[in-house]
Amino acid sequence: MNSMTISAIVKKDHATVDQLYQNYLKSQGNLPEQERFSTQFQQELTKHATAEEAVLYPAFEKYLGSEGKKIADEDRMEHQTVKKLLHKLKETPVSDSQHRMIFDELMTNLTKHVAGEENNDLPKFESAITPDLST
Repeated sequence: MNSMTISAIVKKDHATVDQLYQNYLKSQGNLPEQERFSTQFQQELTKHATAEEAVLYPAFEKYLGSEGKKIADEDRMEHQTVKKLLHKLKETPVSDSQHRMIFDELMTNLTKHVAGEENNDLPKFESAITPDLST
């Protein structure tokens, strides 16, 4: 059984996605490496967002009541913005200068979303559930 809390798992995913972006930035000028990191980023972020929407946001609604619904709705709206940018990123070749601009815009939006989730949403959620539900 995994002993990591829900918050720890979410934060680990956030760190993985951020590291892939950092690796992409460090590989400027090396198109195959940029392509690899961009593709990995897209895959990890898609997987992470899908898991949040399927598991975490319904749990917010269940355990935090009307406030949880509000949080989940806001997070879903933020996800829609990120997904649109993710789609644009996927459709834009790494060799196109727009790719970096889209990636940067996506990360700006994602960074705000992650900060809200890690600093507000997850602590509220963790305090509302019993420890055995968090692992």
